[in-house]
Amino acid sequence: MHPEKLKVLLEDMERKLKNTTDLKSTGTVKAETFLLSEQTSVSKVRSFTVVSDEPESSGGKDLGPTPLEYFLASIGFCENVTFVRNAALMNVRIDELMTRVVGHWNRKGQFEIENKTPHFTDITVELSISTTEQPEKVREVARATFRRCPMHATISRATTVHTRLLVNGKEIEI
Repeated sequence: MHPEKLKVLLEDMERKLKNTTDLKSTGTVKAETFLLSEQTSVSKVRSFTVVSDEPESSGGKDLGPTPLEYFLASIGFCENVTFVRNAALMNVRIDELMTRVVGHWNRKGQFEIENKTPHFTDITVELSISTTEQPEKVREVARATFRRCPMHATISRATTVHTRLLVNGKEIEI
């Protein structure tokens, strides 16, 4: 979709949301996940089917990404969509966008060793953008993205989130 068409669509969505109640503006996302074998599951999301599995070293068959890999990929997917939407609304052209998400957690938590828990202790979200726009304009899009992305808003309430912004290969302070 052309950025201008996306902008019109998003402005219409925003206008409609401003004129509705919180109850009517509540979004719902659903996934149904079924265990296929000891470490393999399949999830149905709308008309899509995705497989998750563990690597052989963890007792799986390595038929797909692990649940934690999907979790981090989902953060990246959401950040990308939100960034593109904000860029369209702010008239910022982007040529390329890549979001890298890295999380750390203590594996001892899976077995409650030393009273550890299996939560992510930190997650880094790094946006890397190629553009002809001024870095300051891209920074504003990134700031809006980190505020408006549902995944970012959720994880930042649960753990420490580090953010990085690279514009044309140069790190820009957020």
